Amino acid sequence: MDLKEVRIWNIKYNLLTVSEIADIVSKWIDEGRKGIHLTGANADTVALAQNDQLLRKAIIDSDIVNVDSTLPTFFLKRKGYDIKGRVPTPEVMDELLATANRRKQKVFFLGAKQETLNKLKTVIQNEYPDLIIAGMQNGYYRKEDEGKVVETISAAAPDYLFIALPSPAKEHFILRYKKQINVGVFYGIGGAFDAKSGVLKRPPKWLREHGIEYMLRLLRRPNVYARRIPLTVKFIKLASS
Repeated sequence: MDLKEVRIWNIKYNLLTVSEIADIVSKWIDEGRKGIHLTGANADTVALAQNDQLLRKAIIDSDIVNVDSTLPTFFLKRKGYDIKGRVPTPEVMDELLATANRRKQKVFFLGAKQETLNKLKTVIQNEYPDLIIAGMQNGYYRKEDEGKVVETISAAAPDYLFIALPSPAKEHFILRYKKQINVGVFYGIGGAFDAKSGVLKRPPKWLREHGIEYMLRLLRRPNVYARRIPLTVKFIKLASS
């Protein structure tokens, strides 16, 4: 099986499309695999991984790493790699949810605010009525309660665990537990819960396709995204060298 893996910027990427990722993951689940590890790595993640050894290990140890933003896509193309376009994590999550719906599989949602999860549940039940929501846990639990959270997830035995903790917390979580708990697929999905639930609307598709999504996010939430500018600059320097 060709996972189209490339090693670059001290991490790795798999230059697969959304549908290719979903097909490969379904095949692995059919084979009885557990602890399948998916990561979406954007420019910020790559920049953080340069000084965070655990984050870098989590990315390299992943089974599939999708190219989650415009800048890595641009520089990969510039370096001659065969990549058709970026593979946004929210779109991968949607494809996996659609697969789970067709196959009546179980999903578990971890992270974000409880209000967001409540809205997400309504959206998911309407859009994917045949999948099973095996559980939900917001991301504001105490550190000392993490063991109980992990036990709850393992008891639910979801086919897909979607994790909306910030980076590098979600990557560290997966690295700690993917060999210990009863989960088919671990996928750190960043802010995809906010987008899917409607709490934070994604920009129009034409803006996303032309790489302007980040600029619109910056205008909408300047205090949040302005703090990421140093990471963006760090990535550009790394990718341009």
